[in-house]
Amino acid sequence: MRIARRYLEITLIVCLTAASGCVRDPHTGEWVPAEHAGPKTGDPGMESNIIGVSKFFPASPWLVFDADGSGRVDGVKFNVFLEGPHGPKGVFGNGDIVVDMYRIDSAPDGSEVASHIHRWDLDSSEAYPWRCKKETSMGWGYGLRLQWPATLDVQGRQVAFLVRYRRDDGKLLNSSRQILRVPARGKKPIRFSDPPPRTGGTKMKEIDVNR
Repeated sequence: MRIARRYLEITLIVCLTAASGCVRDPHTGEWVPAEHAGPKTGDPGMESNIIGVSKFFPASPWLVFDADGSGRVDGVKFNVFLEGPHGPKGVFGNGDIVVDMYRIDSAPDGSEVASHIHRWDLDSSEAYPWRCKKETSMGWGYGLRLQWPATLDVQGRQVAFLVRYRRDDGKLLNSSRQILRVPARGKKPIRFSDPPPRTGGTKMKEIDVNR
């Protein structure tokens, strides 16, 4: 009798959960809405154990955000790939992408002097709009479009970009630096007149490099 009653209870639970669109998630064992159970097609998820970061700049990476008609370059675009522990292909991380910009000058003795002039510090939510929509041959990556302040005068100057990744355990991973020369005013960079996407009204955090 008890066995029959227990069987009836289990059958009733299964019917109710099925009717409500709930299933048991094979990964957690919890009852969840059917559309939330299991992996989502095309969604690689988030990886915490990032072991490497690399960047790739196109032949013409320069952007113009300010539509004042001057044609003054005030931004740059490039791709970032984060390497996970299971292979060399790119994945999405739950840490921060940090991009540092340097102005390269020459000292009187001919040596190189790099002055840190700006930083973009993007947490996972701020980097989310820059995720690529489809997986590439190099895996999943970020197509960053970054604007620097109008107060930076780097027209015709040589600059360097260093991309780093800060894991949620605090470990910092570095890419190799990329040295480029910003076009002088009057050249024709790629125009990117639309403002960068924002998530929830958040803004990219600017770090005071003089502190």
